Amino acid sequence: MSTYTNSKQKLRPLIIIGAGGHAVSIANVALSSGYEIAHFVDKNKRESILLGIKIISDISDLTDVSEFVFSIAVGQNFNRQRIYNELTEKYKNLTFPALVHPSSVISHFAKIDNGTVVMPNAIIGPNSVVGKFCILNTQSSIDHDCVMSDFSSLSPKAVTGGSVKIGFRSAISIGAVVKHNTKIGDDSILGSNSYLNKDLHSNCVAYGTPAKVIRNREIDESYL
Repeated sequence: MSTYTNSKQKLRPLIIIGAGGHAVSIANVALSSGYEIAHFVDKNKRESILLGIKIISDISDLTDVSEFVFSIAVGQNFNRQRIYNELTEKYKNLTFPALVHPSSVISHFAKIDNGTVVMPNAIIGPNSVVGKFCILNTQSSIDHDCVMSDFSSLSPKAVTGGSVKIGFRSAISIGAVVKHNTKIGDDSILGSNSYLNKDLHSNCVAYGTPAKVIRNREIDESYL
């Protein structure tokens, strides 16, 4: 587990894997945090330009990957993990820093692991632990003593109370609220504007106020 820093020291240029809407959001965070963006990567958009920056087809196009740091700009949690696994199997020493927008409010007692992105005005409360490659989107919030497991995500304005646990690859959708002391299993989805007031098991879709389980889901099922 690492603790992020928005340091004034010279940072290695950033390569963003992906060239869609989420990549633009990550670019905004990265630039606000002092990073220079060298390239976006998308084989389907190679040689195109995004935000004035060239899109390359693969990181193998780079002369020396050790000169760069990387971010995976893929919103789907399962796909983000799949891409991470593929990259690290091929390249053993890639660096994926946490990217944290300076407008976010992060407790001194919180921990954020590598590859995670914290968007503008997000809040992470004291003693909360955010795992690898999580997404805390714009104005999302987790309160004290929460745990976000690796590759999980909060959509814009999603909010949790204290001591909430979010399982691996689970997603809390736009505007959803999770009651304190609630546990969410792995690979589950809480729908937009829902209120979850009891534990939610793994591999399911739930929504409503209060939220109810609607059906089961596969771990790689699309939800965005």
